[in-house]
Amino acid sequence: MVTMEVDGANNSLGSVKEIDELRYSRLIYTLGREAVQAIHQSKVLILGCKGVGAEIAKNLVLCGIRGLGLVDDEVISTGDLAAQFLFTESDVGRIRAAASAARLKEMNSSVEIAVIPAVELKSCLASYQVFVATTGNVPYLVEIDLHCRSHGVPFILATSRGLCSQVFADFGDSFCVVDETGEPSGAILVESITQDFPATVTVVEEQRHGLEDGDQVVLSGIKGMEELNREAPFTVSVSGTSSFTIPEDTRNFGRHLSGGYFYKIKQRKLVHFRSLEEALYSPKFCLSDPAKADRNPHLHVAFQAISEFERRKCGEACVSVGGSQVIEEEVLEYARELWEQLGFSEGARGSSNGSFGMEEIAEAVGDGSAVIDGSRAQTSGVVPGVGGSSNELEVTIEAGSSRKGTVSREAGSLDEELVKLVARGAHVLLSPVAAITGGIAAQEVLKAISGIFSPLNQWLYFDWLECLPSNAPSPEETVAGGSRYDLQIALFGRKFQELLGSLQWLVVGAGGLGSEILKNLVMMGVGCNPDGNITVTDMDRVSRPNLVNQLLYQLEDLDRPKTPAAARALRSINPAAQIHALQEKFDADTEGIFDSSFFSSIAGVFSAVDSAQARLYIDSRCVTNRKPMIDGGKNGTKGSVQVFVPFQSEMYASSNDPPEHKEMPICTLKNFPYAAEHTLQWAVETFETLFKKRPLDVNAYLSNRDFQDSIRKSPPASRLPILETLRDALLRHRPLSFEACVHWARLQFEDLFANTIKQLCFTFPPGMTTTAGAPFWSGTKRAPAPLLFDPLNPLHVDFIVAAANLQATVYGLKGCQERSVFLDILQNVEVPAFEPKEGVKIALSDNEYRNMGNQRNMRHGAEDTAAVDACEKLLQELPTPATLAGYRLTPIDFQKDDERNFHAEFVATAASLRACNYGIPVSDKLQARFVGGKIIPGIITSTAVVGGLMCLELYKILQQKPLADHKHAYFNLAVPLFAFAEPVRAVQNTVARRQDTPLVWTLWDRFEMDCVGMTLETFLAEFKRQQGLEITMLSFGKSLLYAEFLPRKKLQDRLSLPLLELITVIGKVTIPATESRINFSISCTDANDEDVEVPDVVARVR
Repeated sequence: MVTMEVDGANNSLGSVKEIDELRYSRLIYTLGREAVQAIHQSKVLILGCKGVGAEIAKNLVLCGIRGLGLVDDEVISTGDLAAQFLFTESDVGRIRAAASAARLKEMNSSVEIAVIPAVELKSCLASYQVFVATTGNVPYLVEIDLHCRSHGVPFILATSRGLCSQVFADFGDSFCVVDETGEPSGAILVESITQDFPATVTVVEEQRHGLEDGDQVVLSGIKGMEELNREAPFTVSVSGTSSFTIPEDTRNFGRHLSGGYFYKIKQRKLVHFRSLEEALYSPKFCLSDPAKADRNPHLHVAFQAISEFERRKCGEACVSVGGSQVIEEEVLEYARELWEQLGFSEGARGSSNGSFGMEEIAEAVGDGSAVIDGSRAQTSGVVPGVGGSSNELEVTIEAGSSRKGTVSREAGSLDEELVKLVARGAHVLLSPVAAITGGIAAQEVLKAISGIFSPLNQWLYFDWLECLPSNAPSPEETVAGGSRYDLQIALFGRKFQELLGSLQWLVVGAGGLGSEILKNLVMMGVGCNPDGNITVTDMDRVSRPNLVNQLLYQLEDLDRPKTPAAARALRSINPAAQIHALQEKFDADTEGIFDSSFFSSIAGVFSAVDSAQARLYIDSRCVTNRKPMIDGGKNGTKGSVQVFVPFQSEMYASSNDPPEHKEMPICTLKNFPYAAEHTLQWAVETFETLFKKRPLDVNAYLSNRDFQDSIRKSPPASRLPILETLRDALLRHRPLSFEACVHWARLQFEDLFANTIKQLCFTFPPGMTTTAGAPFWSGTKRAPAPLLFDPLNPLHVDFIVAAANLQATVYGLKGCQERSVFLDILQNVEVPAFEPKEGVKIALSDNEYRNMGNQRNMRHGAEDTAAVDACEKLLQELPTPATLAGYRLTPIDFQKDDERNFHAEFVATAASLRACNYGIPVSDKLQARFVGGKIIPGIITSTAVVGGLMCLELYKILQQKPLADHKHAYFNLAVPLFAFAEPVRAVQNTVARRQDTPLVWTLWDRFEMDCVGMTLETFLAEFKRQQGLEITMLSFGKSLLYAEFLPRKKLQDRLSLPLLELITVIGKVTIPATESRINFSISCTDANDEDVEVPDVVARVR
């Protein structure tokens, strides 16, 4: 028996390669530090350097694999350029492996890349940790798989044929999965522990333990039952959503006093794999598209039949471009033989003679509930004429549950039409399909190396045959012409290729997802004709972490604008690429650039942004201009694709996505934190207050008369803290030297981590009880302890170093990192003694906090007079702006990807010090960057899959496919889980008009009117005449231009104004001279004088 157990790297590889934490930060957020370390110590051997092989290699190189071996002795042909982005036209005639190695080395110079002749493959295989095959006939691959198993090397097979692909995994007889889902298991706060056997552990009401019977936990930080604070885990039995029992007799332990956390231990799981030889005849299928589940055995046979055809005909070259009917028939004949040999036609078989393994589908799915959003989904459609056999498969799976799928299968005849369609594209390599297949396969490689996430079990088949033309192109249309697009033309025809080449398309975002999309587009030939182009816009610059997830950028591009660098890289992939690179943010401020004329020139938009706000804006512009939008999103190993088709589907804004960032209660952050996420968020907000808001307020005071007036007009209680901040910034703590910055930082330490805590404990002393008699400091309220500054404590000094340097930056002073300098200065800092204040009110809830703020603003009498007097005194103390003419501070925005700016250092140390106050786990710089920079975890594998799926939707849009052929996609490569659904159809609305014909409209419809020189009065009358509806309200943006309820005088003044002048005078908006059309929102009454919702009006005004 072969055993391959993973715990870190599979084999000893010498010295440990140190992780470049900043560069690989997004990967660490996704996989964990240990997994990334294992990847950095591993080597992978890849057989085949065409499209799929190149995609796998690219993904692994960007992830920082230690070594890569490439095996491919074949010579590069023009056809290889269709899906292999590493090759250039000048590489034609070179050896595939050698040309690929040179380009991959440019992507990540730290990766050791070897070119290995095919004859030496077996002899060197044992020195690699994983083997991946992307080519080869079945008997040869069976032989290699057995060789891999004998050396304990996981084997992965990944191939694509036209619009179909397969991935297979064999990790040996016994493979250890360290973490099945990769979902974080953070610390959960303990409320109480009983003195009993077994002991019952209850967690705080605000949290749920999320455990199942048999899970293991470790307890720490328990006070009163210190015996439970041990490294050995407890096996739990769940007794409720907030409680569980542990097999420990605590009757003789001390009473649980307070605090403590538990951590769920990730339990390892051994997984058995069949060899390729076994799996070919007794296959286990992972579920891809549930609507196509019954196609798996047919695709399984079709791929083997094509492989056998190629073996007998001596190679891939025998499959001519265009896929003749004769070849299809020969492949079909092999498929019929295999279908009989495999016994698929014999009826339902029991496990005694080899079942399909479909009963294990549910196990492969795992927890993917976070990816699927059923609110956007309808039942997935199928390709007409395919899948029509009597073979039926029903799968019922509850995502995220432990229930197995219920599967029933009735055997039937081979789906011959499906086999022919696969055979037609047998020789075709398409860039989007290669990207998807390569992304999935590369993730399996990372699983084999690290043991993180659930491997495929064992066959995964995809087909996107709905992308094919409804009517197959004629042989004349598909004949080869020596073009790099010949393979794509073989499936779609030459006219379609011309359509792609003349396309003008917008890509918003040139980050990880944008890079993958752009790479696929130029390889497909999109916008590569003289009359075509791709416009890409992104205002960001290349940072170090981008190099791991964004294939178009290299080290020399650091700190340069993304889009020009992307354009250069794309032209190296395809010299014909027409790239219009813009460095603009796509938002309301740039509508003068992306105006109606621009939108009329493009055919559609790819949305590759990372926030819901940005998506909503792109969505609104696409709907206004009636352009399709294909949106992609990713988060770690999870990804989604959504397509919105004019006049057919709903829009993105029709459904609400979950919030991107969880809102935390104000009082929890300010006074009662109980988790590391609270201390981190508090530290981020403290950074913003000290180094951004404070200098912005100072600059506004010095330069903005309106700001000064607003201070004087605000309530005294609100005015006082602002004035105190200004006084401290401009008088008391205005540093003239770096030494003064260190003084200020030491006082900040005392205020934040000692005095504030002392005041809180003075107001709510230990032992205090609530009105109900319960301890005040219980549950999520953890009793804090002030910190005593210790110059020998590295954490304390680290905070001083970061805070002092940031203060120096704000005031334009030179910083310092010499710790000896800090220690010398700190010896001479005098820290005032703390004096508690009586009567300080501290809110216990957010409602109480808001009410206290309202009460402060409404104070009268003595308190208000005291605040007024204090404000006047401060105003007298403050230097006048005239005395500091030209003096300004430098506000600091948190920059997550700079190792030299002390931003992450400040947040990490501040969060950790506050954690020490409250007995909460401390944080590091990696966590500080994650929270402060609102970073989305990323990995190139899922990014590649999303990019490929988005480009497949483009094929459908250009062919004007029905909505049923389009697919929203949701997946989680970790589990793995894949789900596809038809977009929701746009709702039709009907409005009765004063004319005979009712108005039937969807969100995509608009009233279009020629309004050049037209006054408001004429516009209202003309609209009523044309549409049989009466406008009762008219607005432009946020400005109300007309309403029936406005005073008569206002109405009379406005009715005579031309529409453009109306917008300028009333809306205070100047329409750019390049904009000829404007969008009005209107309210109307129908034929029954009832208020009705109607589309907007697009008015041509120039």
